[in-house]
Amino acid sequence: MTKPKRTHPLGLIQHIAKSIKDYWYLVIILFTNPDHDSIWFWAILVTLIGAFLIMPLAKWLTLTYMIDADAIVIHSGIFVRHHEHIPYSRIQTVQSKQWFYLKPFKLEEVLIETASHADHAPEARLAAVPITVATKIERYRKAATTTPEATVPTDDTGAVTGEVSGPHYQINTRDLVKFGLTSLIFVPFLLVLLGLYNKIPRSLTDNLIADASHVAAVLLIGGAIVIILVAWLGAFLWTLTRYYHFELTRQADNLVTAKGLFQRNTITAPLNRLQAVRIKQNILRQWLHLQTVQVLLASKAASSDDDNDLVIMPVISAPATYTTMRPFINWLPEKHPDLGKLRVPHSWYQIRNAMLLVALPVALLWWLLPSWGWLGLILLPIAALEGQYAAHNTAGNLVTPRMLGLQTGHFWTREVFYVPVTKIQSMRLKRSVWMKRTQLAHLTVNVRRGNGNQAIHLRYLSATAAHDIYTWYLEQA
Repeated sequence: MTKPKRTHPLGLIQHIAKSIKDYWYLVIILFTNPDHDSIWFWAILVTLIGAFLIMPLAKWLTLTYMIDADAIVIHSGIFVRHHEHIPYSRIQTVQSKQWFYLKPFKLEEVLIETASHADHAPEARLAAVPITVATKIERYRKAATTTPEATVPTDDTGAVTGEVSGPHYQINTRDLVKFGLTSLIFVPFLLVLLGLYNKIPRSLTDNLIADASHVAAVLLIGGAIVIILVAWLGAFLWTLTRYYHFELTRQADNLVTAKGLFQRNTITAPLNRLQAVRIKQNILRQWLHLQTVQVLLASKAASSDDDNDLVIMPVISAPATYTTMRPFINWLPEKHPDLGKLRVPHSWYQIRNAMLLVALPVALLWWLLPSWGWLGLILLPIAALEGQYAAHNTAGNLVTPRMLGLQTGHFWTREVFYVPVTKIQSMRLKRSVWMKRTQLAHLTVNVRRGNGNQAIHLRYLSATAAHDIYTWYLEQA
C-alpha cells in the first residue's frame, strides 16, 4: 500500500479560488457597508478572512490521498474526518484541469466522479497533483473493468507507461471560428450587457438621450446594434478560449477530450458508460449544414460544456458527421437513418400550445404598459413559428433492433438522440381523454444524464406508431 500524500502547495490557490467562488457575496457586503467602525463591518471582515484564507489552508493541510491498486483512498475534513474509498470499477469519468500556472510544474487538478454521487460536486477533487496521477487512475480503472488481476505497467519512476491511441481528431482554426460565430451563447452575454446598462446612473443616460434627441431613432437602432455586436464578440472570444486546440481521441475503450487556452480541460469517459449520443443544430447551423456532437454521461464532468453534456465534436459538416464519428463510437449508424415512423400528423396542436404560452405575458404587457402593448403582439407570430418548427422536427424510429433514434425541435434547435435500449431508464406513453378521439399520443424516453435525468419528449405523435415503439421497449426490457 502506498503512503498518503498531500497535494502540491499550489493546490492552496485552487482551494482559495473555490472559496472565493462560493462566498463572493461577502466582499460585496463588506464594501457596501458604509460604517467601517461598526461591529458588523469587523465581523464580516473576520468571516471573509476565515473563508478566503484560514479555511482553504486548513482544507489543504488535512487532505491526503492514496492511489492503491484496488481503489483511491482520500482522507479529508477539519473537525469531522471523512474517509472515501473509491473502487476503480465504480468510476464514471476522470477529469483533468490544468491552469496555465500549473503547467510549468507539471501539475493539474483531477476530478473523479462515480454514478452514486448525487450533488453537483465530484466524488473526489485533488487540486495540484502530478500529471501522472490521472493516467495512473485510468490504467487501474481499465485493469479493474477487464482483468482485475492484471498489473498496471509502470516505468522505473513508478509512472504509468503509455499505450497506442486509436482514432484522433484535432479541430482546425477554420472550424473553431465557425463554431464560435454560429454559437447562440451570445444571448446570455446580451442579457448581461442589458443588466449592466441598468446599473448606469439614470442622470447620465438621461443627459445622453437629451443631447441626441434629434437623432433618437438612429441612436436607438445604432445602440442596439452595438450592444448585439459586443455580445456576439464576447461570446465568440469565450467560445474560442474554451475550445482552443480541441482534441478527441479514442484510447482503447475510452473517449478522451481535451480543450482550453488558459485552462486545459481533459475528460476521460469510458465508452460503456455513455448513455446516449446527441447531434445538435441550432437554426443558424441548420442553414449552414453544420452540426455539433455530444454524449450524455452519468456524471457532471461536462457541466461546463454546452447544455452540460460532453462535446466530442464541436462543429462538423452534416454530410460527414456519421463517417467521422463511427471510428470513435462504432455503434452509431453509418448515415442519417429514416426517422419518419414517429411523426406529428398535425402541427396545429404545438402551434396552439406555443401561442398560449406567450398569451399571458402579452396580456400583462397590454394591461401594465398600454402604450407598449403592441410590441407584445410580435411574440405571437414568433411563438406560432416556434410551434410549427417543433412539430416539423419531431421524429423517431428504430435504428437497429437494439437502438432507438429520436429527434426533437425546441427553441429553434434540432436535436437527434441515439439511445441503446440498455441505457433507457424508462419509457412512458401518455394519452389524454381528448387525444383518444384524435388518435394522438405523447412518448417520453428517460435517459440518465449527469446526476439527474434527460427526458426526451415527443408530443402529438400518431398513437399507433408511438404504441409500436412502446411495445418494442417492453419486449426488450
